[in-house]
Amino acid sequence: LLCRRNCIQLTVAPLLIEGQTAGIAVIGISLADALLAFKRISGADIGLLLHNANPADPEASRLESWETTVVALTNKADSYEILNAASKLYTLADSLKNIVQINWNHHHHQIKLYPLNSVNKNRANLVVISDVTSAVNNIYDSIWKIALIGLLGLIISEFLLFSIFTRLLSRLKDVSFTLPLLASGQFEDFRHSLTLTKKKQIYRDEIDMLYDAAVKLSIQLEDLEQKVSSRTKLLIAQKDELSRERDFVANLLDTAQVIVLTQNSSGRIISMNAYGEMLTYYSEDELKNTPFLNILVSDFDSHELSMHLDEINQGLREQLRHEAITHCKDGTTRHVAWLHSRLSWNSIDDPSVLSVGLDITEYKRVEGHLAWLADHDPLTNLYNRRRFSEELEQAISRSDRYHHAGALLFFDLDRFKYINDTSGHQAGDALLRMVAGMLLRTIRSDDISARLGGDEFAVILPEIDTAGAIEVAKKILAHLSETQLTINSRTHKVSASIGIALFPEHGENVHDLLAAADLAMYQAKDTGRNAWYLFSKEDRSRERVQTLVYWKEKIEYALLHDRFMLYFQPIMNVRTKQINHYEVLLRMHDVDGSILSPAGFITAAEHTGLIHSIDHLVLHKAIMQAAKINQNGKNNISLSINLSAHAFNDPELLPIIKQKLIDHKVDPKTLMFEITETAALENLPGARALMKEIKDLGCGFVLDDFGVGFSSFYYLRELPVDTVKIDGSFIRNIIENKDDQILVEALCSVASGFGKNITAEFVENEKIFSVLGRMKIDYAQGYYIGKPAPYHTYFLKEVAPVKK
Repeated sequence: LLCRRNCIQLTVAPLLIEGQTAGIAVIGISLADALLAFKRISGADIGLLLHNANPADPEASRLESWETTVVALTNKADSYEILNAASKLYTLADSLKNIVQINWNHHHHQIKLYPLNSVNKNRANLVVISDVTSAVNNIYDSIWKIALIGLLGLIISEFLLFSIFTRLLSRLKDVSFTLPLLASGQFEDFRHSLTLTKKKQIYRDEIDMLYDAAVKLSIQLEDLEQKVSSRTKLLIAQKDELSRERDFVANLLDTAQVIVLTQNSSGRIISMNAYGEMLTYYSEDELKNTPFLNILVSDFDSHELSMHLDEINQGLREQLRHEAITHCKDGTTRHVAWLHSRLSWNSIDDPSVLSVGLDITEYKRVEGHLAWLADHDPLTNLYNRRRFSEELEQAISRSDRYHHAGALLFFDLDRFKYINDTSGHQAGDALLRMVAGMLLRTIRSDDISARLGGDEFAVILPEIDTAGAIEVAKKILAHLSETQLTINSRTHKVSASIGIALFPEHGENVHDLLAAADLAMYQAKDTGRNAWYLFSKEDRSRERVQTLVYWKEKIEYALLHDRFMLYFQPIMNVRTKQINHYEVLLRMHDVDGSILSPAGFITAAEHTGLIHSIDHLVLHKAIMQAAKINQNGKNNISLSINLSAHAFNDPELLPIIKQKLIDHKVDPKTLMFEITETAALENLPGARALMKEIKDLGCGFVLDDFGVGFSSFYYLRELPVDTVKIDGSFIRNIIENKDDQILVEALCSVASGFGKNITAEFVENEKIFSVLGRMKIDYAQGYYIGKPAPYHTYFLKEVAPVKK
C-alpha cells in the first residue's frame, strides 16, 4: 500500500526470461476503487487513516485526538463527522482493540479499525463504519411488538383467563416499577428489585427474557458509566497535574534568584525570566533575538565561547561553565557565573541551550577585599607585616644584585598606650590613621611603608645612603611633632622613636635587618624618645643581651615569688544575654606595684626558654580556679585558657593537663584552650596533633585573631577548633565601616558553615553589641561586657546574668 497524494494498492511480481530476472511487474489499483467496491458489496462506509502525516491533499481531513489524517473515505461528509465524534469519545488504542459504537444524527454506527502494512514510514489503519440503525430499530421494534402482542393477549386473556394472567400482569408491573432505578443509575438496587420480584417458572417466557435482558443491560450500563466516570476523573487529575506543573515551573523561573534564559541553535536569546529582567534592566522583548555574546563584556575570547556553545548545540558536550561580566541596560555591569546546558530541539527557532546565570558580583567584591586584606592593615590601609616582609626581602635582593644601598626605618609611637588607655581605642585608631597618612605624604613614591602591629611602623627606603635615611627620619619626627589629636577637649601630642638599619650593611636577610632596626629603636627610646638612632653593630649584642637579662630576672623573680596572677574577662552569650564563660588572662605583679600585661614579658620569656614554665603555671592556676568556681556552686561556668606559641613543642604540657584535671576533679568540658592563628602556623602538624589529644580529653579549642590572615579559612578547616574569635580590628569600627560589616558577615557565614561558634572581641559599646546580635554572633567580649579583673571581682559576689 503506497499513500502519497492518493493511496494505491500495489502488487509486485518478478519477470523471468530463461530463468533470469529480467524485471518486475508492478500492478496497482487505486485504493479509492477498492473502497467503493467494498461500499457496494457490504453497504458499509470504509476509509483509510494515516498517522502523523501532513497530507499534500488540502481536502484531507485531520483527526487531532487520534493524531491521524483521513486520506480516503466513502460518504466523506457524514463519515468524517462520525469519525471525529468517535475520536473524541474513544482513544485510538481502544478503537484498534474493540468495535466502538456511536450515535450520530439519530443513527447508530459501529466503527472498527484494522492496522495495515504501508510502504510509507507512516502507519495506516483501515476504518469500517457500519450503519446499524436498522438492526437496532428492529430490536426496538421487536421489543415493542412483543409488548403489544403480550398486551393484546392480556386483553383477550383478561376476558378468558383473568385469574391466570393476573400473575403475569403483576410481574410486568414489578418490572415497570424498577425501570426508573435503571434510569437514575441505581443499578444494584435495580437488579436486587428484579431478583425479589422474579419467581421460579416452569417454562421461560418473554417476561423472563425481559428480566434477563434488563439485568444484562443494567450491568452493561453500569460498566459503561464506571468507565466514563473513571476516565473523566483521570482526565481531570491529569489536567490538574499539568496545571500544577506549569504553575510550578513558571513560579520557579520567576522567583529563583538566578538568570534563566534560553538560546536557539544560532546563539540568539529566545526567553528570559523575571529575575534576569530585574537584574539587567532589560525586558524579555528587548533581548529577544539578540545574540547572547552581545550582552557580555568583550574582555574574553568570544570566539572560543561561541565554539563551546556550538558544541553544546551539536551534542558534543552536555554543559559549559564560565564566568563573564554582563552588560546591564543602565550602563552598569554584573559579574555572572554561567552554566549552559543542552536542550532537545527540532527546528532552528526552538530553544536548544538553557543558560542559568548566578550573580556573583558581591562575592567577587568580597573576594577582592579579602585578597587586599591579605596584604594590608585594614585600619591604616598600609601594608601588613606579611607583605612588608616580602617587600623587604625583595628590596634586600635588589640591593645585593645591583649593589645599591638601602635603609629600614622602624619606629613606634611614644606614649601610645597612655593615649589608648585614657581616651579609648577609638582615639588610638584615629591616631594610627593620622600617622599612616603623614607617612605617605612624607616618603617618596618608591618607598614602602607598613604597620607591623599595634603602634609599630616601618619604612623601606631603597637606593638611599646613610645621610638620606637620617634625613627621612628627621622629616618623620618633624611631621609627627606637628600632629595633634584632640579627643573630648583633651589634646595629645605625638612623637616617635625611630630605629635606622642599613642594608646590606646591618643585615642580609629580613630577620636580621628587623632585629637591627628594632634594637636601634629601643636605643632611640633610651636617648629620651622623639629621636632617631642609627644601628651600630658594636651596640647590637650588648643591648639585646641586656634587655633579655633584664626581663629574664623579672620573670624568674615572678615565678619564684608567685607574682603572676590571673585576670578574668567575661564573655556573654549574645542571644540569652547570660555570662557563663570567661577568658583567663595572665598578668605580672611588678615589685613597684604596677600590673604588667604579657606584651611586656612574653617575647623575652620565649627567647630565654621560660615560656614553658609560664604555660605550666597558667595551667595550674587556671584549673585550680576552675575547681574553686565549681565548689562555689557555679558548675555552669567555663574558662578559656591561652596557650603560647611554644606550647605545641612542650612534651610535658599534655601530661600536666591530664594530671591537673584528675587532681582537682575538674570536668574537661568546662575548659577551652585558646591559640592564635600565628601560633598554630609556626608548627601546624604539632598544633593539630596536640589539639586532637586535648580534645580527646573533652576540652574545647578557640582559634583567636580569626580573619587577620588570608589563610584563616584554610586553617579553620584544618584545625579541630570549636569556636573562632574574630579579631578586634574588625569589630572596633564596625558601626562606621561598611567594609568591616561585610567582612564580619562573611567570616560569620564561613565559620557557621563549618559548624563553629563565633566570638567577637573589642565590644566596647551597646551599638556594637546590637549590630553583632543582628549578625548572628554567638558570643561577645569587651569592655561593654566587662573588663579583665581578678578572681574575686566576678566569683566572690553574685553577678547579674543579664547585661542591661
